[in-house]
Amino acid sequence: MEDKKITMTDQQTENDTMIENLNISTESLYDFTDNKVSSFVRLSDKYQDITSSASTMLLVGIIGILFLFLVLADIIPLPLNSSTAWLFDSVMGGIFIIFIISGIISFMHAKQVKIDADEEDKLIQELLDWAEINITKEMLDEGLDLTQPEELLYFNRADKIKDKLMHHFENADEALVYEYTEQIYQNIYESNK
Repeated sequence: MEDKKITMTDQQTENDTMIENLNISTESLYDFTDNKVSSFVRLSDKYQDITSSASTMLLVGIIGILFLFLVLADIIPLPLNSSTAWLFDSVMGGIFIIFIISGIISFMHAKQVKIDADEEDKLIQELLDWAEINITKEMLDEGLDLTQPEELLYFNRADKIKDKLMHHFENADEALVYEYTEQIYQNIYESNK
């Protein structure tokens, strides 16, 4: 009976140790999976989204106001009680006016985004041109154990590309650098195969 108590206690201690090790492993996994770099969206894409939204809001607002004028002129009759018709007309008129104002404001915002998008496109082209000239396969493979699996080599090479880009383009957005690291890697290694 005493042997069983010892083994139960020993088993409980082993289980506690395993749970503690599991907790440590789980916490350390979160360190690796935490994405600290925000996703990158090109400003030219954002510009297209803004102009599309602005056009839609303006179109809905204008069509809505025209519809209200047709209702007020009794060209399109709506079966509304006269005591509630003014409420319908004023609320819908307000909503359509808000749509028109929002569309105009969005177009004004789109102008600034367009300017920023042109600057970003120039920066991206400059970054890609600089990388084509200054980042070579030999430079990236320098100091690496080329007998490692291709996956490990990829991460080591990508880190070198990111470091070079961040050093040369200090004011560039980190998400932009991460986005174009893959393209630069493919230009170097996929084209040489």
